[in-house]
Amino acid sequence: MSEPTLPQPPGDPACAPARKTKLWIPALFAGLIVLGLWGPNLLRPPPPDWTIYTSTKGQIRKIALSDKSVLRLNGASSVRMVFEDSGRRAALGDAEAAFLISQDARRPFLISVGDREVRMDGGELNILRQTSAGSGSAVLTVRHGQARLYPLGQPQAPGVTLGAGQQAAWTDGQAQPTVRAVNAANAFAWETHQLAYDKAPLGEVIADLNRYVVRPIRLADPELARLPFTGVLTLEGEDAMLRKLEKVLPLQHEAQAAQIIMRRMPACGFKNCDRPAKRRKPNAIVQSILKLNQPVARPARTPSAPPVQPLPGTVP
Repeated sequence: MSEPTLPQPPGDPACAPARKTKLWIPALFAGLIVLGLWGPNLLRPPPPDWTIYTSTKGQIRKIALSDKSVLRLNGASSVRMVFEDSGRRAALGDAEAAFLISQDARRPFLISVGDREVRMDGGELNILRQTSAGSGSAVLTVRHGQARLYPLGQPQAPGVTLGAGQQAAWTDGQAQPTVRAVNAANAFAWETHQLAYDKAPLGEVIADLNRYVVRPIRLADPELARLPFTGVLTLEGEDAMLRKLEKVLPLQHEAQAAQIIMRRMPACGFKNCDRPAKRRKPNAIVQSILKLNQPVARPARTPSAPPVQPLPGTVP
């Protein structure tokens, strides 16, 4: 009579193969699920890197892009760009840039400017982006073609469409930009080393000049930023540009070691005429001339006594 077979204890190695088989089957199914979900992403090539284009203060750059478009940068500007199969993208920092965009409706050109986005299939536009104290403003001018402006990342949201000769200006957070008809050539004048303005606020003019001058220009009174300026400034020495401003506006500038301060011209119309005049001591030659012209003091004469008359009958 054979002895009954006793069950193996739990720690017996004979039970290990069956237990391992039960563990790897769920792991295999889990791996297949993850591979099915993430497999297409793993096979995709990595996204292209953004290319950064910059210019130094006073420098104007012209850059030919791979899609036959042309990017032109004003001084002290920074623009990031990337080209993908689905589209062409750019993002402006604190910059002024002109885009000559090659026509391609299948790959629109998208430009991020603060809290707005610009879409253009082909044409030419200029964008000025300025930031200060946590806020920003922008001016978009179209010279050729059409551009659509809408909230960033919301192409279906209400926006505005600009044609040739139109300009849109806005501040970050503003509900709708201000649109007006302009002479578009003025916005591109910086490419020929000129700055052209038509009733532009002085604050905007000073911000443009600071892209070229070595010492920053500051306004002593914030109210001066509202003064309208109309004219053309040639990009030359800072003194020449400031003197031209002073011919049009009631301003005077004071050059300091680290900056240039612009103040309102005093009401008398002359520089520093509101300050008390210093009394200067005349030099030696002037003093001698003044002494010659002064009357000479003469001593007072004492009246002489009348002659004594002899008495009658006396011998003198």
